[in-house]
Amino acid sequence: MSRPHVRHVTDCFRSVIMKLLGFTLAMIVLPIGSYFLTVNTIFRGNSTLAGGLAAVMANVVLIGYVIVAFKEDQSERLEAEKKSK
Repeated sequence: MSRPHVRHVTDCFRSVIMKLLGFTLAMIVLPIGSYFLTVNTIFRGNSTLAGGLAAVMANVVLIGYVIVAFKEDQSERLEAEKKSK
């Protein structure tokens, strides 16, 4: 016997974990990668500017995570309203 609510919870859990892992990977790779890619090529050895860019990239990832979280919360709220009608 299949229980649809259990499958829905499992799918939601998997979706949340995949998003979290994706943003965690981005939070590690994007700032460090941007630092090492730009410190000698664009900023000609100026590690302060490259570090500043890395900080900006970390904030971009963080803002992206917050936006995705808000959109997910809104979609869950809309789905709950449709079910209640």
